[in-house]
Amino acid sequence: MRNVFKFCMIFMLFGVGCKPAEKKPISDNKTVRTTKVKYARGFIIEHYDYYTKVTVRNPWDTTQTLETYILVPRTNKMYKKLPAGQVVKVPVKRVGLCTSIFAGQYALLGTLDKVVAVSEPQYFDIPEIQARIKNNTIIDLGITATLNTEKVLTSKLDILVISPFELSVNDRFASNGICVVKDASYMENSPLGRTEWIKFEAAFLNKSDKADSLFAAVEKRYISRCKLIPKTAKRPTVFDDKKFGNSWYIAGAKSYIGQFYKDAGARYIFDDLNISGSVSLSFEKVYQRAVNADFWLFNYNNVQSDMTLDELKRDYELYAKFAAYKNKKVYAVNSRKTPYYEKGALEPDVVLSDMIAIFHPELMPDYKPQYYNQLP
Repeated sequence: MRNVFKFCMIFMLFGVGCKPAEKKPISDNKTVRTTKVKYARGFIIEHYDYYTKVTVRNPWDTTQTLETYILVPRTNKMYKKLPAGQVVKVPVKRVGLCTSIFAGQYALLGTLDKVVAVSEPQYFDIPEIQARIKNNTIIDLGITATLNTEKVLTSKLDILVISPFELSVNDRFASNGICVVKDASYMENSPLGRTEWIKFEAAFLNKSDKADSLFAAVEKRYISRCKLIPKTAKRPTVFDDKKFGNSWYIAGAKSYIGQFYKDAGARYIFDDLNISGSVSLSFEKVYQRAVNADFWLFNYNNVQSDMTLDELKRDYELYAKFAAYKNKKVYAVNSRKTPYYEKGALEPDVVLSDMIAIFHPELMPDYKPQYYNQLP
């Protein structure tokens, strides 16, 4: 994950918005159906006669609810007997995005025209978004960690989409009718679970049928790739990411990264780290575990050129002591030159194919990786 993105999101200071609905009985309103969610653990979508209820589970305690959104048709008269939650008129017309990851979802759903504001626009790679930033039809909200409140308010947003973190929240926007929508997809413990959050975003856009169709196609391709790995295949060892300041953020074995490695036929060195998020470790602790690992994978952001092994060593000389470095088994994504953050989360089958080709090249001899490149 690109460093700026990781660092900024850790210090998010804003929270939920929108008007809470009246707590009235809803005995005369019946559930029509529930959206089928196969992999994602973090949300539930229930469709009632007069509204849709979207529940986001707390990713740090999935027995608790983080947020509840009550989606009501924009064209209908407001139904008086709504349950507790943040009321949002759908489809939303004006959306702010606080990370480029969500832009990929809007692109796939054909709703980029709804995006009118973004934070840290330099990290958005989608051409349509960049063009609109340049001609000032998309507002720059500033740094994610310290959003420009004035610009957020003048953007007249229906929703502001963020990635939640377990920090105290500050509701700055509710009184102005802006609903802060918390997309916790990054906390899912499988790649398909993370991708399935496109159904969550689609609910606010009235694009659920399209999201279901898109996800079903991705799921089919992903499962077919998983089947390439023989049960008896030897699993090479791998570790992930690199130092950021004095810390090395290591993804847990229950994270989507850990599942990627497992599905790609590798053994993650930190497979005993029983969490779905990440933990900060010192270089020394990572080195003790990963010094003899077969492969090393990470992401970086460099607009000038692709990284080389020599540049990696100049970044931190002790990197050269890893066996993966010595054996030239270091692979990385340059997120400045590939749309990894906009598209990678939405096409996990492609990311998985890259990994299989790295760990088991004999299974995909003619495949050219789309995101990962071997450091020369």
